[in-house]
Amino acid sequence: MRVGFDARWYNDSGVGSYVAGLVPALIRGGCELVVYIDAKNPMPGLEAFATEIVPIRAGRYSLFASLEFQRRAKQDKLDLFHSPFYAAPRLACPVIVTVHDLIPFLFPIYPWLKQGLVQAGYRSAARRVAHIITDSQHTANDIQKILGVAPERITPVHLAASEIFHPCTAEGELQRLREKFGLSQPYVVVASARNWHTKNLEGALKALAMAGSESGVEFQTVAYGQPKGIEAVSDRELLQNVCRASYVEVEELAALFRHAHAFVMPSLYEGFGLPLVEAMACGCPVITSDRGSLPEVAGDGAQCFGPADITGMAAALSELLCGPQELAKRKADALKRAADFSWEKTAQATMTVYHQMQRQIPTP
Repeated sequence: MRVGFDARWYNDSGVGSYVAGLVPALIRGGCELVVYIDAKNPMPGLEAFATEIVPIRAGRYSLFASLEFQRRAKQDKLDLFHSPFYAAPRLACPVIVTVHDLIPFLFPIYPWLKQGLVQAGYRSAARRVAHIITDSQHTANDIQKILGVAPERITPVHLAASEIFHPCTAEGELQRLREKFGLSQPYVVVASARNWHTKNLEGALKALAMAGSESGVEFQTVAYGQPKGIEAVSDRELLQNVCRASYVEVEELAALFRHAHAFVMPSLYEGFGLPLVEAMACGCPVITSDRGSLPEVAGDGAQCFGPADITGMAAALSELLCGPQELAKRKADALKRAADFSWEKTAQATMTVYHQMQRQIPTP
């Protein structure tokens, strides 16, 4: 079975992390992939694998993409095509699309015209693709309710953290963090993001401020990621003790998690919540919300609160700051839960979907 995979979506987004983690795992798992890459932004590391790589010049949202892929699908004799985002080409062979979340239906994240166009794109993909893979059961339920897709056409497949996220500390690692970011321990990590509407960064900062006041422990707050979330915080006093790390390399983020007392991410909605798994894989205690897929992903490895429960989150953080035994327990819980996720598991579950689709293709 020859499967075409649209790796043009590789970038620094969550979809890019999905592509970067899944494609190598599929190849290692024995899947016969034809990997289509962006000629201007090729996915790194593919040259290490014995797989067919085809540069595509059409843009990801270009009308010419479908024409180019229609030609390639015939030429490359594809049995299936997998798009990791809703903007999938129209092909003669069955198309599988991964829908990561339905945030554009739940939050006003774009100007109204763009929001409507994005929603129309999701609806079109849901109608015409052969099957939908999604990151969580919660998002699968959303797809059924909002897009009207039958449950037998949806398969939830959990994601995983990169192998870079692990609990083993390298020599001099903490010193490098201190020199680059001006850190001092203890510190707590929060996430800023371009889709700041859903991240509830201000709620996280309020909980941290309350924890500092109640515990009497002085600690730093480290905010990583796109600056839009930080810029959107209305109470500027909450930012007084915040180290704005902005964009960090993935190795630096893993190191930040390894030495942090906690990662606080009380999002209003997540289709999966990959940063939770990344933090847990580093042995970092996680405080998160009970919305979207987050409880499903957190399991027993993290503490979940209502996103407006500032008092509850602050109390949990105070325990971590003041209690070495509580900190050790939460670190162990995080590592145990993180072991449930791997890209090998994700790839095997994805290939199961491929084979199910192959069995439904009529024999010529």
